[in-house]
Amino acid sequence: MRIKRDHSLGKDEARKRVDGIAETLSDEYGLRSSWDGDDLVIKGSGVSGRIVVAEESVNVSVRLSFPLAMMESTIRASIQEALEEHLAE
Repeated sequence: MRIKRDHSLGKDEARKRVDGIAETLSDEYGLRSSWDGDDLVIKGSGVSGRIVVAEESVNVSVRLSFPLAMMESTIRASIQEALEEHLAE
């Protein structure tokens, strides 16, 4: 699954706010995260992906295991909600 959210916060501010997104996803789905440059690597049981912070956008790429793929629409909605909440200007 891929999700892109444009912003005009600049890379540094967006990166700070992505930490809040990671915290939200951790609380909801038990995901762990760590920074690799401007990429936040996320992992969990049946989930792996990256949140890439760019100057004018945040790009989320997530792979779900087969059982979790059945919940893709719910997970996508959670990610989009977190992006909107934390990247609002």
